Amino acid sequence: MNIDWSQLITKAMKDSAAQAAQLASAKAELSSRNTSALAQIARIQERINTIGFGIEVGEATEEDEAEQAALLLSVKAWKTYKFSLGKVTSQPTWYGTPVWPVEPSVPVIVADPESPPAFDIKTD
Repeated sequence: MNIDWSQLITKAMKDSAAQAAQLASAKAELSSRNTSALAQIARIQERINTIGFGIEVGEATEEDEAEQAALLLSVKAWKTYKFSLGKVTSQPTWYGTPVWPVEPSVPVIVADPESPPAFDIKTD
């Protein structure tokens, strides 16, 4: 009988590979959540700033000011979420079963819709 020991895969090797895959998956999920949070913060902050310009030059309406007030609460929620994501890796359950913070709701910003509207393009 000829045994090729280079082909030997031990339980420890399988466990190590499974842990590496689990860590890679958790890191990818964390990265995705961080990217999403940063995008929402930037999107909301941009609208807050734009309304602020209108307030500064005296052209903003009461509705604009109300929108800005609501968005200030929303951006705070997203910043809190982003900060909480930064603590996920210090959890005792990281990376096996991380406890993800609850993602805030995405505000509707009419002046900056999250995704462009779908248009029917007709070719004749």
